[in-house]
Amino acid sequence: MHTTYIAKTHLITAAGPNSLSNFYAYRAGINTYQSANYHTADHHQITLSLIPDGALLPLAEDLEDTDLSFRDERLLQMASTGALDILAGHQGAPIPLIMAGPENYPGVDNQLPNQFLSLLRTQAELPILYSASRILCTGRTGMLEAIRLAQHYLQGGHFEQILIGGVDSCQHSKWLHALERDGRLKSESPHGRADTFVPGEGIVFLLLTNNPALAMSDKGYRITLSQPGFGEEPGHIYSELPSQGKGLDTAVKAALSQLPEHLSISTVFSSMNGEHYWAKEFGVAMTRSSHRLINFKHEHPADCYGDLGAATGGALITLAALNCLKPSTPTTALVCTSSDSAYRAAICVIPERISA
Repeated sequence: MHTTYIAKTHLITAAGPNSLSNFYAYRAGINTYQSANYHTADHHQITLSLIPDGALLPLAEDLEDTDLSFRDERLLQMASTGALDILAGHQGAPIPLIMAGPENYPGVDNQLPNQFLSLLRTQAELPILYSASRILCTGRTGMLEAIRLAQHYLQGGHFEQILIGGVDSCQHSKWLHALERDGRLKSESPHGRADTFVPGEGIVFLLLTNNPALAMSDKGYRITLSQPGFGEEPGHIYSELPSQGKGLDTAVKAALSQLPEHLSISTVFSSMNGEHYWAKEFGVAMTRSSHRLINFKHEHPADCYGDLGAATGGALITLAALNCLKPSTPTTALVCTSSDSAYRAAICVIPERISA
């Protein structure tokens, strides 16, 4: 398996318009939660974490008279804004895009529209090879699935760079109503539960390459990604079965098996969003792999910018990559992601010394 390097990252959330601003906001503990113009059944405002409208490109004129929903239009604006930024100055032939989109829920049409890539092509002029591009729709684990597919593309030798992205927006009334009905959303209601989370908005892109000369670097190090590990949790949050933590444990073990024996994990970035459900599986996975986790620090940035859904995996990798490079001695990180359905995934973010 060829080494996978991160060439560039671009992250947009309520906490900032690029990767570094998000990194420093999370390091400073800045919270972007706000009462939004969405309401609970008892007419109290739901708490969300929204990207400012002014941070996004306007919708293309050719798309203004379509029957797209507000949420789908916003996802197009978000995706085009991030893609134009990360591909600015791209030289050479167009490259494939593997896009992770929102997870589907029973009774709620929550996924990207089937024609999303075609709509993106109309929305912005991008050096993307659409015939080789794909969309995945498993929620928080989607970008790690995109990395697995990108690694196959790179290994095939037909491309030197692959763009992967994740986009999600909580501004979907039917989805919010379903979550509110289940008591999962933080709100201003005096009858609200403590065990809730704050939905957010995020767009993230990672430009991956097998060429070390193109890798992002700092202080004599560049960032590599292991092969991701995957698992499935029968006792997921919408299952009647009890959660035993099997899915995340399987994913973490598979990811750590790609890590050289002399390396241990000092930081774990997880998709935990404040709901108690996620703590058990995280504890199981960490305990069962404790021999590779030495006094690790647990980071859960949803506390800063909300739950980013399908953008979660890429956002965590972006923050982990910057966190790996910032200390005087670069450190290795583990990223763990869990979807609301059964999907679980993990990946190692590894600093590699650049030889003189």
